[in-house]
Amino acid sequence: MEDSRWTPALADEVHRAFVEHPDGGNDPFMTKLKGQMKSASAPAKQLMAEMLWALLLFASNIKPGTKRREVREIWEMSGQHLAENHPLLDDKVLVGVGSGGAGFNNFRPSELEFLIALVRDLKRRAESDRRHILTDYDALMGWIDTVPRKGKRQFRHMFRFFAFPDRVERISTDNDRRRILEGFGMGSAREVANWNDRQSDDKLMELRAREQAAQPTAILDFYEPPLNEKWSRDRTIKTGKGPVIVTVPSDDDETEDKEAKTPEARQSIQMQSKLARIGAIMGFNVWIPRADRGRIRELVPEREQAAFLDDLPLNYDTTTLDTIELIDVLWLKGRSIVRAFEVEHTTAVYSGLLRMADLLALQPNMDIRLHIVAPDERRDKVFREMKRPVFSLLDRGPLSDSCTFISYESVEAINSLEHLAHTNDGIIADYEERAE
Repeated sequence: MEDSRWTPALADEVHRAFVEHPDGGNDPFMTKLKGQMKSASAPAKQLMAEMLWALLLFASNIKPGTKRREVREIWEMSGQHLAENHPLLDDKVLVGVGSGGAGFNNFRPSELEFLIALVRDLKRRAESDRRHILTDYDALMGWIDTVPRKGKRQFRHMFRFFAFPDRVERISTDNDRRRILEGFGMGSAREVANWNDRQSDDKLMELRAREQAAQPTAILDFYEPPLNEKWSRDRTIKTGKGPVIVTVPSDDDETEDKEAKTPEARQSIQMQSKLARIGAIMGFNVWIPRADRGRIRELVPEREQAAFLDDLPLNYDTTTLDTIELIDVLWLKGRSIVRAFEVEHTTAVYSGLLRMADLLALQPNMDIRLHIVAPDERRDKVFREMKRPVFSLLDRGPLSDSCTFISYESVEAINSLEHLAHTNDGIIADYEERAE
């Protein structure tokens, strides 16, 4: 892989082929990328292969063999063979630094578009400017946010880590950065959520210095014991058969990008906002996950927002609270959850069911009315998934005994009731449906 391909002209050609000709189809990323690059020149195809190598370098959740294959596939579109034993394609190079999570793969086109924008901007600058940006943290921080990008983009963290590994932690997701800082008491959830990248970097650097001073001979890593025990979603649960390690799944780091891209996802946000409004009007306190709260507030009248909670007033263990906090909408009375709603806009429809099942597994004596909210055409799909063995063989009984289906249309109907303020949540019984 040679520097001669990293020229302004070839970077512009890659931009024209990939960014200016987006493929919104349902084909896999690599199929679409090959189609976009088909008419590009051989050097541009090789540059794209090298950019793909750079994009995938950080992610440890993508296997080296997969990275190697994808880079070679794009390179060989140029008509030249790229040896599989090329030193930059060795497993030791491609093993990765840290996980990008599911979000990095889901939004790889946007990540690649951002990398292309970074390259085009750098290559237009004098060599002295480029060296300054890539060797001075303050210069890089002053520059990187001037480069256009869609959404927050995980590659901005990866790029900063590669440039300044002694200054930037190997953390590529905003969620993990926030959880670490909150878990170690570096700031409240609200404070940490409002910090920019520089502030987060500074606080993580301060935290590392503090922890290293307490354990001067240890090699510390936020993803390894003992540090990960204070913030990670991996939990050890004591069972009658011994301790079991469980993981509380979290929403994708780039939820805003995902919601903005699909009309169906935008509709799910509308449903969340309507459920929040209904609960508030009926006199409940309402919980919305922090990642969704800003968008929901834009859709709910200010007078109803007074019912929104900033923190859950619940006394459960950390694992249970982490699960509860991710449920799409909760209605509460005092310190008790009355109803929980998961809005399912994905074709699979099982993620909400998994979250409900996780909750019942963690708290088998919890008495909450659970609801899956989805488009009417997915009713049968929800019921089929609900009857899977994994949901039917819970210790406390089948999930279908505790969880019902409510269609989008039914939510709209409840939301349109003329005297909603004088109606209690018993009205849900008129609209919910149970698996038979």
